[in-house]
Parts: sequence; structure tokens; C-alpha cells
Amino acid sequence: MRRFAFVAVLLVGLASFEARAEPTGSALPGLAAYDELMTALIKKWDVPGAGLAVAHKDKLVLVRGYGLANKERAVVVEPTSLFRLASLSKTITAVAVLQLVQDGRVKLDDKVLPILGDAGPRSDRITDARVHDITVRHLLQHSGGFDRDRSGDVVFLPGAADAAHRQGGPLPPDCPTILRDTLERKLDFAPGERFAYSNIGYCILGRVVERVTGSPYETHVRQHVLAPVGATRMKIGRTLQPAEAEVTYYDYRGAKQVKAMPGLGLTLAPQPYGAFAIETMGSYGGWIGTPIDYLRFILAIDGRRGAALLNTATLADMNARAELKLTTAEGDESNGNGVYYGLGIRIRPVTNGANLFHTGSIPGTSTLAVRTGDGFAWVVMFNSRPQDRNGFRGDVDRGLWVAKGKVKRWPDGDLFGQNQ
Repeated sequence: MRRFAFVAVLLVGLASFEARAEPTGSALPGLAAYDELMTALIKKWDVPGAGLAVAHKDKLVLVRGYGLANKERAVVVEPTSLFRLASLSKTITAVAVLQLVQDGRVKLDDKVLPILGDAGPRSDRITDARVHDITVRHLLQHSGGFDRDRSGDVVFLPGAADAAHRQGGPLPPDCPTILRDTLERKLDFAPGERFAYSNIGYCILGRVVERVTGSPYETHVRQHVLAPVGATRMKIGRTLQPAEAEVTYYDYRGAKQVKAMPGLGLTLAPQPYGAFAIETMGSYGGWIGTPIDYLRFILAIDGRRGAALLNTATLADMNARAELKLTTAEGDESNGNGVYYGLGIRIRPVTNGANLFHTGSIPGTSTLAVRTGDGFAWVVMFNSRPQDRNGFRGDVDRGLWVAKGKVKRWPDGDLFGQNQ
């Protein structure tokens, strides 16, 4: 009964509270450009709320909440508010896999099917022999043979429900069911041939982590990736059972309700609470967390702050450019601007090294994480995704770079110690 009541609250008075709260949290002096930007963004794009964390020389200089975590109850976003990470989850999964590589427990060029074993496709139902060629590296760099522009994004409706029906799997359809069904069907291209952004590839990588370690994916990642860097609040979200301090997610104004994912107990629902089941999306999009915790994570990948999660050789693999044919499909930004996808992270070479970044986008959620080659990093999370998602993403990305450029003198100090 609770899930019906929860969704019902979202459908009542979504436009009833439009006041914008003052920023919460803290910032060192001289960073007003960020407050001005974020206030303007949530107003222009009609987004209820956002969280932002900014680091300079690997020290926290700003951690803020903007706007509303819940419009109906006028709850403001705090630095401790939890957001869905969406595809920022992929970098977490990539680091977990790469740790297993550097520990010698798996190799990048190991074939995936033997690792999956009985968690993979049934041999008598495989229809494309090329699935035997898929490697861990292929999945990390989105070259496993899955193209959502050709075959649809199988982790969402209707593909996920179709997979559960064919496999007799649980509802909502879970990742093991979807991966088994996908690997029993024809691939869209030969593994390693080209780049095509793929959620199902990272679904499979989550199962690789489980098979190699013998632990549930979430348990292993929290113990070996997140806890060591102090990102202790991060966890896999639940669609209709929000965590304590988790924001409420909103579709864009005027969006229609959609047919809900089977197994949620709903018929129609707002997209953020029915178009998918976040608890089944762990390794490719299911994590929730705060901007400051994700900032801790990206600063620790190579040890810019704290002990490094990955060693020098593994980082070289992560940042290497693959010789792949490229696609213009949404999600691939390798379109002549020098950007390419490494292993779990997008990379833009610059004169002082490389800017690393990833985006996240699902109904009700927009996220961006950036780490620059000259010692800056920022993570921003919103509890809505405007209808013009690409225009919004462009405004956010450009705006944060402009705000950085407006700072005349970067302050000394570190707010990490005040924000545990």
C-alpha cells in the first residue's frame, strides 16, 4: 500500500510550490559565480533542485544544495541529499573491474562467457557464435556488439519485459535475466569492431564482478571501491522506497505518465517512478549518492586524494584510446572534438594532460562529473531531466566551465574535513 501512496503524492500539486530556497551548505570566499550559475540553471530549466561539489587542487572548496529536494513538502536540497547517479554508476563499475585486473583475478582480454558460467546464456540457445568473442575490455569500452539504436535499449521497456517473458525471469526484470536473453540473441556487430554506448554491457560487467569475487556486486563495490575513499553513503537505490535523505525525482512539466515496469505493482506512473526499476540497474545506473561522495571517488581513482584505487599500469589501460569505428549515436561524443571513451570514462586530451568526465541521464535525473588535467574537479546532480536533455546538458557543462573562469583568485582551505 505504501508504494501506491508514495506515487500518489507525486501526482498531487507538482506545480504548487515554486519558491526557490537559498543555497545550503558551504563555500570558501570568492566562488559566487557558482551560486549564480546554479540558481539561474534551475530557474531557466524548471528543475526543482540540485547538488554541487567543487574541488581545486584536490581540496573541497564548495559543497552546496540548491532549490528543492521535495516540492510538495518544501524540503530543500542539502549537501547530504542523495541523488540517483544514473550512468555515473558505470565509472564505479569500471574501477571495480579494473581492480580485479590489477590483482590478477581477471584479464582485460579474458572472454566473458567462461567467467559467467551458468549465469550466462544456455549454450544450446546461443544464436550468434560471436558472443564467444566478447571480452571484458570490449564491455568496458562499449564495443561488445550491442547497439541500442538498432535493437533498442534492452534494459528498459519494452525489451526488459520481453526478456523476462522469454526467460521466465522475475519481475521487475533483473540484470541476470536480461543479459542471458541478450547473449542468446544475435549481436548487432562483431565484438571489438566499433563503439556503441551500451547499458547491457555494464549489466554484464556487474555479473563479472560477482562471479570473480563470489560476493554480491553492491557488497563488493562498497567494501573495495567506496569505503576506502570515505564514500560511505552510496548504495543501490530503490524505485518506490526512497532512502533517508534521498531527493524526490520529477519529470519535466507536461510529461505524461507511462506504462509501468512489470513487477512494480503499478499500471501507470510518472517516468521516474515507473519507467524502470532502479534496484535492478546497479552496475550500469542504479547507484545513489551525494556529489561530495562521488567527488571523493573520482579524486581517489589515481590517488590525487588519498590512496589510489588503481595503479599506474591499470590507469594507462583505463585511459588508452581504442582503435574503434565510431558511431554518431546518442551517448558517443567522439565526433571530431577529440573526445573518446576509455574504460569506463570519457576522455578529452588537453595540453596539460586530459579532462576526464562522465554524464548520467534517466527520467528524473541528470548528472555530470568532471576531473580536469589542471587540478579541478566538480560533480553536479539534478532531480529532474528537462525535455530538451541535450540543451540542458550543454548549458550545465558550459556554465560550470564559465563559472570556473570567473573565479579571480582561488581560495585556500579544504572543506572535506567539515563534510564527513
